[in-house]
Amino acid sequence: MAFDVATTGKLSYLDVRDQLPSIDPENLFPQDVLTILLHLFHQQPGFVDRGHEVNNKETAWVNGYLFRLHNDAAAERLYIEEIGSSVDKISALR
Repeated sequence: MAFDVATTGKLSYLDVRDQLPSIDPENLFPQDVLTILLHLFHQQPGFVDRGHEVNNKETAWVNGYLFRLHNDAAAERLYIEEIGSSVDKISALR
C-alpha cells in the first residue's frame, strides 16, 4: 500500500515541539525519526500500521516502505521522502 506523502510530507520545528515535546528536532535520534513518521501517517485517514522498524538517524521503515526524514535547519522544517520498498518486509507484514 502506497502512502500519500504529499499531504503529510512536512513538519515545522515548531509543530514538532508542540505535538511531540519529547523530541528535539535539531538533534534527532533514530527512534525520533520513526516516531515523527508514525505521527504524520496516523493523521492520514485509513492509515493502518502493519509494521515498522527503526533504521538510522535519517530513515525508518513503515509498512515495508523506507522513508527518509530530511532535516532542513535553515528553514526549520522536516521533510519526508519515500525512498523505496522491500518485498521481504512487505510479505512479513502483520
